[in-house]
Amino acid sequence: MIKRRGFSTPELLMTLVVFSFGILPLIVLFQSSHKQTAQAKNLMVAHSLGRTIISEIKALGFEALEAEMKSPKIGIVHTARPVSGPLVADDPDSIKYPDYYQRFNTTVKLERASTENNRKIRVELDIEWKEPNRKFNLGFGTVIVKYGT
Repeated sequence: MIKRRGFSTPELLMTLVVFSFGILPLIVLFQSSHKQTAQAKNLMVAHSLGRTIISEIKALGFEALEAEMKSPKIGIVHTARPVSGPLVADDPDSIKYPDYYQRFNTTVKLERASTENNRKIRVELDIEWKEPNRKFNLGFGTVIVKYGT
């Protein structure tokens, strides 16, 4: 009859310690990759949001922006406004921003570009959002020109 022995408790404990040192770097790797993926997603959303807002402002045209600078009615110029509600405020059928977008704050400034005849308006858009370890900011800008006389 052959006598078989199993592992002793100290041998099992040492095996667990060795495996835990091997698995620990993998856990840290997965954690950091998850964090980087979330940051990349937020950057992609902010970039898309910025392009959309700039396009909306450009679509208004020079005259509407000039009137907004003289007496604000549309509410284009604002500071640290969370992104929420419909994409197009006046359209009842407009799609609504997802709740996820509320983590982004937008700031829009309008300024006259220094030109003769004041035929250019500079639009500056800043998008800010917080991550657990720091704040992020993405800036956009464009110039709206009045053509013709």
